[in-house]
Amino acid sequence: MKRLLIILFSLFIGSNHIFAQEDPDTQNITLSEDEFGFVWQLIGLGDSLFYNFEQPDEALKYYEGAYDFLSDNYSLNKKIGDCYLKSVTEDKTLSLPYLKKVIQNHQDSLKSDDYYNMGSSFHFNEEFDSAIHYYELSYIQADTSFISTIEKRIYECINGSKFYKNFNNHIIIKNLGPSVNSKYADFCPLVDAVENRLYFTSRRHEFRNDNPDIRDHLSENIYYSQRKDFINWNEPVPLPYPVNNDDHSATVSISMDGSEMILYGNGDLLSSSMESEGWNKPKKLSKNINSIFVETSACINTTMDTLYFVSNNEYLSLGGLDIFMSIKNAKGKWGKPINIGPEINTKYDEEGVALSMDGNTLYFASRGHDSMGGYDIFKSTKDFQGNWSKAENLGIPINSPFDDVYFMIRTNGRHAYYSSARKGGYGEKDIYRISILDDEKPLSIARRDISYLYLDKDSVHLERAKTHHDPLMDIKKNTLTATTDLLKTLFFHASLTTKDSVNQVE
Repeated sequence: MKRLLIILFSLFIGSNHIFAQEDPDTQNITLSEDEFGFVWQLIGLGDSLFYNFEQPDEALKYYEGAYDFLSDNYSLNKKIGDCYLKSVTEDKTLSLPYLKKVIQNHQDSLKSDDYYNMGSSFHFNEEFDSAIHYYELSYIQADTSFISTIEKRIYECINGSKFYKNFNNHIIIKNLGPSVNSKYADFCPLVDAVENRLYFTSRRHEFRNDNPDIRDHLSENIYYSQRKDFINWNEPVPLPYPVNNDDHSATVSISMDGSEMILYGNGDLLSSSMESEGWNKPKKLSKNINSIFVETSACINTTMDTLYFVSNNEYLSLGGLDIFMSIKNAKGKWGKPINIGPEINTKYDEEGVALSMDGNTLYFASRGHDSMGGYDIFKSTKDFQGNWSKAENLGIPINSPFDDVYFMIRTNGRHAYYSSARKGGYGEKDIYRISILDDEKPLSIARRDISYLYLDKDSVHLERAKTHHDPLMDIKKNTLTATTDLLKTLFFHASLTTKDSVNQVE
């Protein structure tokens, strides 16, 4: 850190005069000599962190210190607003008061990016009409190369206004709280069938010997947490080696019985199985799935013969990250990847794929379609001929102008988990639980999924059917206790929804 401060100070010496030259308010500053020197040191250090090291979160600390002396300064307000918009851990909506000062006090010197940033701030604050107004002002002055970006933002705001008119108050979104979420990115939640154990990916500091370059994100590692009581989770702990290692390790998907997990590592998809001593060493999936490109997400159907996965395969993608399918042949080998088509994939990124139990509803995140900003959660259903329907946005409150991604649905169709960067969280991304109230149609779960439910007098668990007959036909009298326990479990999870509140943060 000492070395970093020396570097920053040397950069500041060469940059502080530039601030004075570019700022239209410089001549109006009334500070004592000591205050002037102190403020310019803060601004210089902030500039070095922001522009040279691309660290808006750290730069904010210095800019906000200078703000106490220069609260009406054009450049400083612009930089603070821009830092919030580009921040990794801070709330982007906090950019609004600073950018309002830029707009209100400097009408004669405003540029396209000033209007665009103002539009972005209103966009994140869900004030869509105001956002459209400033995006349109930005459009007038924008370079040709930036026109398509502004047009997409306007379209996202139109979508946001549409979804707000159809706000679904039967869906409750609950933040899992500070015992699970941190100031960093916590994402891709995986929960077992009875929602007692949670696995997720986090970029928090405390694992291993993270000492990242100042410009880099922290490494990703897998954590797990046990449910503490009806509402709360225990403090998460990292999975030990060999699941977590010196490379990035991230959760992808988990089997219903919690014994098989697909992971991400070093650009590939891997699998790991639970053994008596814990999770075994992850192994790479087939070469027909992993490629020279990056594969980031996957899910598998209950019959274990169809895998959906996300890749940026340039030869097969419609643009960016796309969703592909691979089918296992009679010899147990995975087939070549098949792009599942333009009803789901767009020229933008798709990510975080998940599948309903019957295999006929695909959930995924996309920056395309009718997103209201960033990634939104969508679903598509497959007909009897294997064709996917046009992607349907799950709307508000599930989606927001921020990234909403890595959606996973539970067995009763009334609970789901996902990650969101929405306002009001604890960090860059938080993990949330979705509850569907009783008078709302549950998310897609097929009736025939009960064929995967095995009961005995000691336990209730879900696993893949190993025979063609209906196992429920074999249930005998000694399963009555297990059936009663199952009903209690289902009623328990249904009762949780009455304790939640929309976007509640504990």
